Amino acid sequence: MPLSPSVPSRAGTVLAVTALLAAPSAAQLPPPPAPPQNPITAQKAVLGKMLFWDEQLSSDNRVACGTCHFPAADGGDPRTVLPGSVHPGADGLFGSPDDVRGSPGVVHADAGDDYEPSALFDLDPQVTDRASPSFIMAQYAPELFWDGRASSTFVDPESGGVSIPAGGALESQAVAPPVSDVEMAHAGRDWSEITAKLEVVQPLGMATNLPPDVVAARMADPTYPDLFEAAFGTPDITAERIAFALATYQRTLVPDQTPFDLGTLTPQQQQGRNVFNGPGRCNLCHTLPMGTDFAFHNLGVRPPAEDVGRQAVTGQGADLGRFKTPSLRNVGLRPRFMHNGQFATLNQVVNFYNGGGGFPVNRDPLIVPLGLPPQARNNLVAFLSGGLTDPRVANELPPFDRPTLRSEAGFPNPRLLGGAVAGTGGVAPRMLALQPPRLGAPGFKLGVAGGLGGARALLLLGGPGAVPAGPAPAGVVPVAAARRSLLGSVVLNGTGAGAGYQTWHLELPDRPTVAGLVLHAQWWVVDRGVPGGFARSEVVELELF
Repeated sequence: MPLSPSVPSRAGTVLAVTALLAAPSAAQLPPPPAPPQNPITAQKAVLGKMLFWDEQLSSDNRVACGTCHFPAADGGDPRTVLPGSVHPGADGLFGSPDDVRGSPGVVHADAGDDYEPSALFDLDPQVTDRASPSFIMAQYAPELFWDGRASSTFVDPESGGVSIPAGGALESQAVAPPVSDVEMAHAGRDWSEITAKLEVVQPLGMATNLPPDVVAARMADPTYPDLFEAAFGTPDITAERIAFALATYQRTLVPDQTPFDLGTLTPQQQQGRNVFNGPGRCNLCHTLPMGTDFAFHNLGVRPPAEDVGRQAVTGQGADLGRFKTPSLRNVGLRPRFMHNGQFATLNQVVNFYNGGGGFPVNRDPLIVPLGLPPQARNNLVAFLSGGLTDPRVANELPPFDRPTLRSEAGFPNPRLLGGAVAGTGGVAPRMLALQPPRLGAPGFKLGVAGGLGGARALLLLGGPGAVPAGPAPAGVVPVAAARRSLLGSVVLNGTGAGAGYQTWHLELPDRPTVAGLVLHAQWWVVDRGVPGGFARSEVVELELF
């Protein structure tokens, strides 16, 4: 989004956000608690909002915190309904009953940020082994994640010191995904790499349709060091400050304008509320107005041996298979339900409870058959799906507004054009072109998979309009001046047909004069077992921006 000269000053931004935080509400939710070590300020809140939605926080510039947490999906991941969002579960086999609907993250990469096959996903994006919990209402919870491993005590991951003795679960949670080699990072990524990257990238440089408060903040403070100085007094970027800002942003997201809060339930929703508090027994764990007891329960969704849940944190046998009770506020917006995403509709969830839950091992005694008739179940679903939904969350209106992520923009860049030629065994090399070609953003790379292991591979780069394709005369890859050049030559890792893989890192300098330039690249793998002596990947088109 272009910046307007009429954008208000930093002071105007602070006043606007402060007014939002102080706005009166007819709702029943209390103000979110904040630890004294991290008081809520407008400057920290808008910085946290920018960090939360910035894909550049990840190693590969493709995953933001918000990638897996959309307000319109109840703070969860709308992609869980897609085929590429399946984790094979404890048995490691896709298509079996223990499969999990999780969130796609990064393709696995080693400590040098080179692509490396993972045991479960090879060289495809990895998927988390649990569904993404909602980040809305997280500010009220004493522990976070499904198993509560993000504790109230926040320990600075750089210094090892305790920054917040109590009340810091949001801060504890915030520092986990940026260094997770499934969610956002290559293996071994540390905070010095993260903070160094934020020092040089443009805030939200890959996003579009920036919200007004973000536009104003970026106009007043155009770099992350500037934004950190506005929020903390000095430009230093640290893990602790990143966590403090992310947590502060989340503490401003209070979904307190539901029909339940405002007294505008429909007659059917009111009847559903009566079921909720009566024969449905929902209120025993999903206590309103919070919609949760913040405790951990085993519902018998799956055998606990597949995922021990809370027990992995506490070591206590009583916690086997227990998971944190999610808030039911905005639950009607969720694409999937339960910690493993097992259910696709609220009707399925209600029927599950109505039947008395699932597997009996260590199942909570509160889970009993309900015997609700169909109309009572329908009324209950009406209350859950509409009566607890804040329309600002559903429509992503302030304070739940957000930018458009590059990954959802609707136009692929990089873009695969085809042109692959199979090698030995009939397998064609595959171009790994996942990252947007953002000028000045560290970490851009192109990879190859599916080549002949141990063979030499050449990465050809073509200038504007030059698509590197066609036969290789006399077994030599042509390099045409000003049209096609040899960018790199590597030996593929792996052994055998279709098992070779490698990575080439490219520096895309921050030069606005080349923005809009379209380039093409292709991998040529030496393979004497096929006519012409080369197998080729698809051609990829890159439009620099």
